[in-house]
Amino acid sequence: MRFLCLAIFLLPTLLRAADPKIDAEYFEKTVRPLLAERCQKCHNAEKEKGGLNLSTKAGLLKGGDAGKVLVPGDAEKSKLVESIRYMGDLKMPPSSKLTDAEIAILTNWVKAGAPWPEEKETIGGSSKTMDVAALAAKSWAFQPLKAPATGSIDSFIREKLKEKNLTPANRADPGKLLRRVTFDLIGLPPTVEELDDFAKKSAVDAKQAYEEVVDRLLASPHYGERWGRHWLDLVRYAETRGHEFDFEIPDAWRYRDYVVRAFNENLPFDRFVKEQVAGDRLEPRWHPKENTNESLVATGFWHLGEGKHSPVDARQDEADRFDNMIDVFGKTFLGLTVACARCHDHKFDPIPTADYYSLYGILGSSRYSHASIENPSATETTLRELREARAKLARNSQAPPRKESTPTKWEQESKLFESFADGWSKRWFANGTALLNTSGHPHTGQDSRSLTGSLRSPTFRIESKFLAVQIAGKKAQARLVLNNLQLIQDPIYGGLKRGIDHGEEFRWLVFDLSMWPGQLAYLELLDENDGYFAVREARFSETQPSGQPGVSCEAPAPIPMGDTDAEKRIRELEKKLAAPPRRAITMADGNGLNERVFIRGNHRTPGSDVERRFLEAFAGKEAKSPATGSGRLELANELVKNPLVARVFVNRVWHHHFGVGIVPTTDDFGMQGQSPSHPELLDFLAKQFIATGWDVKKLHKLMLLSETYQQSTRGTPDAATMDPTNKLLSRANVKRLEAEAIRDSMLAVSGRLDRSVGGPGVLPHLSEHMIGRGRPGSGPLDGNGRRSIYLQVRRNFINPMFSAFDYPTPFTTIGRRSVSNVPAQGLVMMNNPFVVSEAERWSKRVAMESTDERIVRMYREALGRRPTSAEVEELRNFVSDNPKAWAEVAHVLFNTKEFLFVE
Repeated sequence: MRFLCLAIFLLPTLLRAADPKIDAEYFEKTVRPLLAERCQKCHNAEKEKGGLNLSTKAGLLKGGDAGKVLVPGDAEKSKLVESIRYMGDLKMPPSSKLTDAEIAILTNWVKAGAPWPEEKETIGGSSKTMDVAALAAKSWAFQPLKAPATGSIDSFIREKLKEKNLTPANRADPGKLLRRVTFDLIGLPPTVEELDDFAKKSAVDAKQAYEEVVDRLLASPHYGERWGRHWLDLVRYAETRGHEFDFEIPDAWRYRDYVVRAFNENLPFDRFVKEQVAGDRLEPRWHPKENTNESLVATGFWHLGEGKHSPVDARQDEADRFDNMIDVFGKTFLGLTVACARCHDHKFDPIPTADYYSLYGILGSSRYSHASIENPSATETTLRELREARAKLARNSQAPPRKESTPTKWEQESKLFESFADGWSKRWFANGTALLNTSGHPHTGQDSRSLTGSLRSPTFRIESKFLAVQIAGKKAQARLVLNNLQLIQDPIYGGLKRGIDHGEEFRWLVFDLSMWPGQLAYLELLDENDGYFAVREARFSETQPSGQPGVSCEAPAPIPMGDTDAEKRIRELEKKLAAPPRRAITMADGNGLNERVFIRGNHRTPGSDVERRFLEAFAGKEAKSPATGSGRLELANELVKNPLVARVFVNRVWHHHFGVGIVPTTDDFGMQGQSPSHPELLDFLAKQFIATGWDVKKLHKLMLLSETYQQSTRGTPDAATMDPTNKLLSRANVKRLEAEAIRDSMLAVSGRLDRSVGGPGVLPHLSEHMIGRGRPGSGPLDGNGRRSIYLQVRRNFINPMFSAFDYPTPFTTIGRRSVSNVPAQGLVMMNNPFVVSEAERWSKRVAMESTDERIVRMYREALGRRPTSAEVEELRNFVSDNPKAWAEVAHVLFNTKEFLFVE
């Protein structure tokens, strides 16, 4: 137990976790929208009820007829807080009390001093004060890349050190260097055999031995897992929506695997960016083995955010979801807080509010889709042969002519939306093999019931009470899943759904639109199984249709049961088509519609239209919307021409290798972020990155082979005084492992690690205390040995061990994880059943060796070094009288700082 007590002493210091930062960005994203929604309807510049204007900082500080309402920093003395708590005579808002969460937001904001950035008046999207070009000229991040044509990382670093009369640290010990670079590139500890091999080769040629290690690790399939997880932090990856019921995001894991493959295959980063923004509009890039559309899977990036169940205000919910998309897009690719321009011009950066709504229009002209990612060419040959066999069979039979109907009075009085005559495919958006070669009206069973497809209408504004669709169809013969006709009145995806299962007779299926006048919507028809649908017309009307058309669609292609050659051949070909298609969440294009600015962020007070385009600082003020489509493809193409994209990404890679970015605020390159410590080096790296064809692995090598990266963490005596925070990198930084690397390391040393790559996620293991709506079944304690990246990320049921070690909440972009030092970490490492079980497993795996050999091997596996003679002696005595104590030894090693940190 003496050794166990030593481990307890080494546990993290008991410090209080930091509160959320309440600053200008917090105000813009959290407080201002709340004030606009719940307070400013009555207390604004035009309608100052009680003499109070809460739409400006000056109005808030001035107060109203009853005097001051705010004491910044003191919530208890602020009448604003008293009134929203319903504690006095004045209860605000009078119609309904704010939720507890909303009260907490305003209360905490007041406690923090009520930060409110200075106002710049914006009306209808046209800034009265912002000169975008002038502001951009003052910001280093908006300038072209500036760097010498030649140079090296070390030369830039040493130039800064020389200015302070500092010298770099010595090269790190080979064992520590190997452990550092192995964790950096694959997130796992080096094996004993790898330690021995590196030590042996380093004695001959240290430089060559190290470069060989870097090449080996970059070629490892686990490299993509490690760096894929970094990317998932940026795109708020999760597999459920959160909110009340934590609904699943279908097949979200396919996006995760796409990211892992992209890093492993060294996909050029500019293509990686373009695929995520607009992969559905690019020439497909096919998976070499699975033959699935990688470019299409990438667009799942947009749809990984949170979602509400049955929102009361659908338009507000759409605005919130799009805000999250714009926020993640801006921070991930540009390192800019674009979403701060939701309610007004950005307070610090050259981003007018019109820029925000230009991106909003691009998203509003795009659509969620749970689409097939199969390569259509894989079925083309089969389909051609199937049509030939059916044609041969049809020549020997006579099909009865299809009945036509006489237009009813209702049809004559209604307004035609679509007749599905010739040319419908140019107006509507068809996807899937079932609709590629449809002749006449859309019919997903024309060639085979096994084929699938989707059909979406142009977006329209709701101006009639009813929408009726003349449709036929049948669900799958052996499945409960219906084919669906649904009105997508975003964001209630699937909220107005009609199952199609009445057979070959065309019938009117009707949507009552009376609750949503003036809102935008589109129709979606889905055939996702071996049923079919056929659609003939769609009409708007002020009344419901009377009677049914009495028309049958062409019978769906049957599977003949006879024994002729043609019939046998048809059955063989149908069997080939029977496998359900693989699907993923994707973005699809719709018809392009510009959005109007929401004045002060309120969708109920629209201003002027804005063009769908890239940010004005880069695209120019006169840029216009594309002639067709959403504009995402044009956005993607403009994006990768921008110097910020390269700057931001090379800075992210630098951050993970060196412990802090050249720009420490990895997600904010704007005026509120920190300036680069080595601006010339940042631009040098960005230029080199672009010059290599956006080659990510070459970027790694450039950094990892530098002498700066290979330094020891122990600097010179002068460095502690002259550069206490190591901003100038006179030594390497000690880094705490992330939650996933800690867990994966335990699995690796215990021998339980399953090194297979990809596939659906493993359900999280749930303790009896993890309860709530949407609670899934509990997975195995050890996650079947899978790496942490393959554990399902369920928003309402985050792994408690991960949360203790600063796992990011999947809400927005997190390029720099917190590194806290709190009691929960020590408790997890001491008591978590997973930690205990892996310690026991590890102790049994090394049970066949002698005592001293076991001690040495466990130290080397866990810490990458040999134990000292004193450590061997102490442990030998500790286990001599108690063979079961080996599990405690393993547990102690898990708890040491050397296991949790990398030098």
